[in-house]
Amino acid sequence: MIAINIENVKEFMSKLFAGDGFDRFHIAKCELTTFFEINIDGRRHEGWYDTDEKPSDPTGQVTWKEIKPVVYQLIRGKKTPEKMRIDFCHYMPDGDVGSLRVEYDRDALTVYTGYMQREFSLDRQRQQEWDDKCEQFLVSTQRK
Repeated sequence: MIAINIENVKEFMSKLFAGDGFDRFHIAKCELTTFFEINIDGRRHEGWYDTDEKPSDPTGQVTWKEIKPVVYQLIRGKKTPEKMRIDFCHYMPDGDVGSLRVEYDRDALTVYTGYMQREFSLDRQRQQEWDDKCEQFLVSTQRK
């Protein structure tokens, strides 16, 4: 796990909400604090869909692309949220799960990485590879 402080908050938020770099990630949860607190559970409620429109995603979670417009509507305006926390997940073909947590708290923005292996192992190579890829990804979101 690594923690990355994002210097240019405005640029990062623009990439998060106007760009498509995070769209493929699934959402575990999203918490927002404006003049009230909003908690979004990323689990998909299959019963809401008609039979012909059910998504075929085996994770059971919504993607950032699906809920990004809703979250944006909740925070847009002249005042920034007091706090925002979004837990992103990426499911690997081997059953491992990589995560990114975006935490904004009154002008400070930090992104944390995480990696959960399906099976116990003392080998941390895949975790290190995930951290490296996340760091490269976050640097690329700051440059574009």
